[in-house]
Amino acid sequence: MVGSKLILVVAQNDNGRLAPVVFDTVAAARKLAEGTGSAVAAVITGPSGSQALAQELWAVGVGDVYVAEHAALDEPKPEPHTLATLAAVRQANPSLVVVVQSLLGRDLAPYLAAKMDTGILMNATELRQNSSGAIEAVCPIYGGGVLAVYELSESPPSVVGFQSGARNTDESSNSVDGRVISVDPELDDFRDRVKIVERSGTTGPLLNEAKVVVSGGVGIGDPSNYRYIEELAELLGGLPGASRAIVDLGWATKAQQVGLTGTVVVPDLYMAIGISGASQHLFGMSSSKIIVAVNTDPAAPIFSYARYGVTMNCLEFLPAFIEECKKIQTGS
Repeated sequence: MVGSKLILVVAQNDNGRLAPVVFDTVAAARKLAEGTGSAVAAVITGPSGSQALAQELWAVGVGDVYVAEHAALDEPKPEPHTLATLAAVRQANPSLVVVVQSLLGRDLAPYLAAKMDTGILMNATELRQNSSGAIEAVCPIYGGGVLAVYELSESPPSVVGFQSGARNTDESSNSVDGRVISVDPELDDFRDRVKIVERSGTTGPLLNEAKVVVSGGVGIGDPSNYRYIEELAELLGGLPGASRAIVDLGWATKAQQVGLTGTVVVPDLYMAIGISGASQHLFGMSSSKIIVAVNTDPAAPIFSYARYGVTMNCLEFLPAFIEECKKIQTGS
């Protein structure tokens, strides 16, 4: 593909797997490629054995997969992964670089753009071609209240961070016979300046992969009441989320924050409990299939997005609803 018009997706190896947002990003890249006559390739950086993930990318229409393997890439540290990705970019010679905006990707994308001496755009939710043939990216600004359209440079290629959770997945079969192209990450002389001294955060399912998310806002009244959010989420087989307001108050963790500045989610069911619906929060959950809102204010913006709305005090609703869920589960 060297020398041809190529969209390169930077798909990080996340502990031996590819997160769903990788496939969302690939789908957005493929949609753009169909209109521009481009090919779609990907780069994976990670430890030995990472090339096994190429089959998952071929299954969704990615052709060449550039793989850089090295022991220094075993941890999600931005510097070595950026250097390895840069080596792949130089080898692939793409017209556009799209970075999966994972936790690692958020650090990697600006670092990569600086190394490439090119422009960068983060939080893109759509890639498209305009009437003059130029590539554009659509990004939310002002807390998600406005969508801005940016025209991208292809020479040098722009770096675009694609927002996690944007609903772009193509369910059709697009399997191709692709190639694995080995990349020398040029890390043999790399001196790691970052040492991991402690690991924190959640284990198990990720918020942006949950089929059910139950989120609480300041309407729950007190940090001790967040236990109702956690209990209801568990009963429904989902995960608890939170508004930025209660994360800032210390009632919930940053990993539980839903919104433009947290995690973008697209579950089958999203319950917003005591959340009025600030624009940055709405951006993070408005693509959910079914939204249920509970708020005392009937004019709260969240109700404009909800299929089902309950105008009720959260602390009256939650215990009663939890009890009914338990009755249904036990058949009593």
